[in-house]
Formats: sequence, C-alpha cells, structure tokens
Amino acid sequence: MPQPNLRAIARLRLIKGFVIKQCGNQLALPLAVCASRQKRGERNLWQRRFWEHLIRDEEDFTRHCDYIHYNSVAHGLCQVPQHWQFYSLYRLIAAEVYAPDWGINGTSVEPPSWGAGE
Repeated sequence: MPQPNLRAIARLRLIKGFVIKQCGNQLALPLAVCASRQKRGERNLWQRRFWEHLIRDEEDFTRHCDYIHYNSVAHGLCQVPQHWQFYSLYRLIAAEVYAPDWGINGTSVEPPSWGAGE
C-alpha cells in the first residue's frame, strides 16, 4: 500500500482551515453539524478524507471537470452551475470550453470513479 503524502495532507488541512475561517459565513452553510463532527470541532463544508487520483486521459479529465463544476447543484447550493459565484466556470464559458447553457438542462453529472489507489 502506498504511503500517504504528508505534505499534501498538511497543505489541504491549511487550505480547508483558511477557507472555513475566511469564507464560511459568506457561503451560508447550514448550521446543523452531526455529533461526530462536533466532537472533532469540524464544520460541514469539507469531507473528511480525500484521495489522490492520476488523470488517465482527456475523457477522465473532462469527467472530473464536469463533476467539479456541477457539484454545487448536486449539493443544493444553487439551481444551475452558472449561479455559483465561486466557480471558474465563468472563465471557461468565456473561453468557449463550456457552452453558456452547460448544466442548465437539469441533467445531473455523474461523479467520476474516485477511490483510494486510483
């Protein structure tokens, strides 16, 4: 089994802490936090773990980008991806990487197969 990348773990911990402290109130997160998160002093923005994933090809890259840009809709934070103000989607629409109406038709985007060891 590969060893965890401790630098990546520390880096993500710092990023997560910064975002919660600086932007948590602006994101209007629900206040309810489960008991296990309360016990650890965690909030409800980030998942506990992450998995490294090596992008295998253009199709894999596209799937991951689509998933990222549609995630705010999937989690009920907005109705369409274009309403989520924190995205790079605007820049990608302007560069004609995504169509201006991408994700508006209500079709959800399937999550890529992320998992440990991929």
